[in-house]
Amino acid sequence: MILMIEGARHVGKTHLMEAFFAQNTDPRVQYYKFQFSKYLSALGLEDQETGPGIHYFSIANVMTIFELNDTVFKDKLLVFDRSIFSAYVWSIYRRRMHEDRLLEEFEKILDSDLYHDVSVVDIRLGDKAVLTGRDKSHDYFDNFENPKAESKIFDKVYRKFHTQMHDAKRGNNMLRIKNNFDATSIDNFIISMNSIANSFHTIG
Repeated sequence: MILMIEGARHVGKTHLMEAFFAQNTDPRVQYYKFQFSKYLSALGLEDQETGPGIHYFSIANVMTIFELNDTVFKDKLLVFDRSIFSAYVWSIYRRRMHEDRLLEEFEKILDSDLYHDVSVVDIRLGDKAVLTGRDKSHDYFDNFENPKAESKIFDKVYRKFHTQMHDAKRGNNMLRIKNNFDATSIDNFIISMNSIANSFHTIG
C-alpha cells in the first residue's frame, strides 16, 4: 500500500512525518522520499527544470514505485514525502508542458492498474497556524515557491480526479489534515496515520 503525504511547501509535512515515525515500531511501515532537488543539482539539470525531461525524470521514479507496490513492497506500507500529485502540480506550476496534456496524462495513470491501494493525505495550514523561522534545509525550488499558487493547483487536481482518489473498490481514499504547528495537530496526524496503517494490516 502507498500513503502519499501531499501539500504545498512549508505546511509542515516533514515535521509531522518525523513525529509519526518517532513513535512507529512497525517495520512494515516505511518512509520514502525521492531526493529530486538533490539529483537535479548533482546532475546539473537546473537549466532543464522547466522542460518535459524533468517532468518525466520525476514521474518515472514514482511509476517504478507503483510497480514495486505490486511485487517487492506488496507487504509494506510505503509513506511518501510528496509523490505523484506534487509532481504533476509542479509541472503545471512551472509550465514544463501544456496543462491539458499533463492532466490527460495524469488521468491515464490514475485510471490504470498501477493506481490502487493508495491513500492521499493532504496537509493544509490550519486557521491557528503561525509560521515562524523554522530550521529547514533550503533547496533549488525555494526560488520559485508560492504556497498559495501551489495549493490552488492542488485543489484543481483534487477536484478533477476526485472519483479516482475516492474509489473504495480499488482501495483508494483521501483525507485532509490541518496543521496548526502544535501538539494537537501532531497527535491528530499520528492518529490518522495509525488508523490507515491498521486498516492496511487488517486487509493484509
